[in-house]
Amino acid sequence: MKKLLTLLILGLLLVSCTSKKIVINENGPKYLAKIRNYETRPKDMTSRQDNKDFDAFLDKVFTEGMGSDFMTMHFSVVDYRKYGIEKPPVDLGEISYGFPQEDFNYMESQLEELQSFDYDTLSYRQQYDYEALEYSLYETLASYAYYPYNFLFSSGSNLAENLISNFTDYTFYDEESVEDYMTCLADVDRYFDDALKYTEKQSKDGLGMIDPWIDYTEDTCEGMLNKKEDNALITTFDERMEDLGFLSDSQKESYRQKNREIVLNEVLPAYEKVSKEVEKYRGKEKTENYALYKLNKDYAELTYYLVASNNQPIDDVFQELKDNISMLEATYVSCFYDETAYSILQEAMNGLNENLELVNRDCLEYLRTHLNVYYPDLGDVEYDIQELDPDTAPATAIAYYWPSPIDNSNQNIIRTNPNNMIGGFETYGTLSHEGFPGHLYQHVYYHRTDPHNFRSVIGFGGYTEGWAVDAQYYAYRFSGVDNDYAAMGLFIEDAWYFFYYSLMDLMTNYYGYTAQDIADYFEKESLLMSFDKNDAKQAMEFLIEMPGVYCTYGLGASSFMTLCDKAKGLLGDRFDYVAYHESLLKNGPLPFNILEEAVDEYIEANR
Repeated sequence: MKKLLTLLILGLLLVSCTSKKIVINENGPKYLAKIRNYETRPKDMTSRQDNKDFDAFLDKVFTEGMGSDFMTMHFSVVDYRKYGIEKPPVDLGEISYGFPQEDFNYMESQLEELQSFDYDTLSYRQQYDYEALEYSLYETLASYAYYPYNFLFSSGSNLAENLISNFTDYTFYDEESVEDYMTCLADVDRYFDDALKYTEKQSKDGLGMIDPWIDYTEDTCEGMLNKKEDNALITTFDERMEDLGFLSDSQKESYRQKNREIVLNEVLPAYEKVSKEVEKYRGKEKTENYALYKLNKDYAELTYYLVASNNQPIDDVFQELKDNISMLEATYVSCFYDETAYSILQEAMNGLNENLELVNRDCLEYLRTHLNVYYPDLGDVEYDIQELDPDTAPATAIAYYWPSPIDNSNQNIIRTNPNNMIGGFETYGTLSHEGFPGHLYQHVYYHRTDPHNFRSVIGFGGYTEGWAVDAQYYAYRFSGVDNDYAAMGLFIEDAWYFFYYSLMDLMTNYYGYTAQDIADYFEKESLLMSFDKNDAKQAMEFLIEMPGVYCTYGLGASSFMTLCDKAKGLLGDRFDYVAYHESLLKNGPLPFNILEEAVDEYIEANR
């Protein structure tokens, strides 16, 4: 599961419901309509002359974006001065409850400036950049209007959890970056106080925390508080100090002592306070009342546009997902009852377990050196892979990838969760998702095409997570499984929950199915999965806790499957996996309505 910088308080996956009338800013429906009705423009593949004024505008978008949040800047660039970025205040950011009018006005002015450029004067690369930015701005502006429903201490995006990752994976470049780390670490108590005040105001509006979120937050805090001197914020810091050649031994020891004092005297008490404060909301809200459709149907629609990176009507997305699940299920069943295919599957699993022993780095190197049958070759790339501290590892994560900064494509970080890594063949799937040909591969490949830096400011989760799930499917194909049916059967073994949970998420949070409705659907429509009413009810409660989280993976992967089927159907024998994947990669992460243009270009060039 990819871990994103979540100190930017703009996440919109988790929402609530209340009997009180929540006032939604009037701009919500306006910009939702912009997304719903977005139409792409033709791209001129022959236009290679960049519009210098437009790139200067994108430069400003990048530098101002990086200059708005310290942690985002730190993880995105090594040398901020080289890019003319004005260093933002060194803190964890500001948290305020209410419509962000100033930010909204800024984004609207940015949109107006973008749309002042004549699209036809832009180069091919710039035309994709234009639409990526325009669509992203529509998403952001629509999201601002629903500010009351951004929960800071929830199961899917939890500040207490995310801060741990931000600090344990923080990279030290020079003494300034060490000092900045110390400043941010000492800001945790203030930051949590602001978050608790925000949560209190939210609760007064009738948007209190539900019990599962309280449990999740308390468990996260307990994991942090279980260790003192051997706390992850102390041990990982001490280890990283060893490698800093720009510090003397006495400086290293001084920083170790300072870090230890801040963690023990400021950070841990802040976590203890959060754990106590959130408890006061227990029992005041019912989980079933927090389904998205009960909140606001427009907001539910926006949520799924955002998580899927897709502006297709939700009914069409839902039907496409059902069709793809049916295809996967049928393939799995045919694989299971085909003795030849099933034996090949078993041999591949046994062979990888025996030959690689699925050691993390060995497995990643196997994946890296075997992907060029289906993907453009990436060549050598450096990365650091380590296990997380089991006490503070995110409860819902199996693993995650930190993208490399734009000025150092070899600074790639993969972290695995020992609590959730079952081992065996699942390790292969997890590392293909996070590493090759998943997140790490996609990020580094696009970086090496020399894109404009502003693309690091925006992102499309349905593309990035859908790509990684789809990559697992292809990784199994070069694992030694020679039969396509066996590969697809193995794929659904590993990633079925992305698809089924996405389906049930839409049923629960968008369409308002009952538990019996869900049980009846699977009884009639599914070849593999069944739920009784109680099982369905438990699944629904879980998905109400984290609406949209699994859809980022499942709906994204479903869209990639549909695009591939389209290209294969139209090209037949002229279809080439390497060239096809290059068409998906070369323009970076995009909403699928824009990405489909790149696939159409590939199809037209090879008919």
